[in-house]
Amino acid sequence: MDELRAAIAIARKDLRSLLRYRIAVASYVFTPLYQFIIPAFLFGSAFAVNGHASGLATTLGTDDLAGFIFFGGIIGAIISTAFWGMAMSIRNEMDMGTLEPSWLTPTSHATFIIGRALGGLTIFVAMQLVLFAFGIVFLGLRLRAEMIFALPAVILAMGAMVGVAYMLAAIVLLIREANFFIDTANFAFGTITGVSFPITLLPGILQPVALILPTTYAVDILRAQALGSRPLFDMRLEYAVLVLLTALLFPLGRYAFAKAELLMRRRGMLAQY
Repeated sequence: MDELRAAIAIARKDLRSLLRYRIAVASYVFTPLYQFIIPAFLFGSAFAVNGHASGLATTLGTDDLAGFIFFGGIIGAIISTAFWGMAMSIRNEMDMGTLEPSWLTPTSHATFIIGRALGGLTIFVAMQLVLFAFGIVFLGLRLRAEMIFALPAVILAMGAMVGVAYMLAAIVLLIREANFFIDTANFAFGTITGVSFPITLLPGILQPVALILPTTYAVDILRAQALGSRPLFDMRLEYAVLVLLTALLFPLGRYAFAKAELLMRRRGMLAQY
């Protein structure tokens, strides 16, 4: 319970700090709009035939372009939260010079990642509500009640990405400049997952990589339930693989984070921040 209270306090602190910067809060909505949603929608509409996304229908069994973009954006936002909201927060603490005093508190260092996950989850939910409202009003987004059935897959993806965030945080602790690494890895992870397009369109060498990422199965299940698209595999199999990957990634991430922390202590790296 002490660690849970500490995690909640960390989340509240991060949210309070963020809300002091109104433009930064607005960027959480505007950035995915101008970088992903609107360009993808316009590009897809440009290749539509009589308003029908025939290529998407042939590939996935649905021509709901807006739904394909927005539901892919949900998993994309989960990935970005893990990369930037959780892992990169360690680097932000380094830059502000608060990492060492924070880690001298009795709170477990692993709890700092959980706290950032709770704060990131709050931002994620608020951002998605605003984006979906925009999609419904301006882009003709239609929601189906069946999308509720994909909620377990989204929750599992969140758990798996916390494990990934621990691994990324371990790397951030050990390298001096993490911005380029996080930015590049975030783009590659989202692309291979199939956030922007079906993974069947990836080069053959990358498709096996996509199949070992938990978010690949989460976005496929979400689109199948919410849009009625054709899944890659039987959804029971996809759920089984997603559960397995989540069960593996979380403890593996915690182990990597603990090893990086131990290495920092042995080398005396923490004091340089």
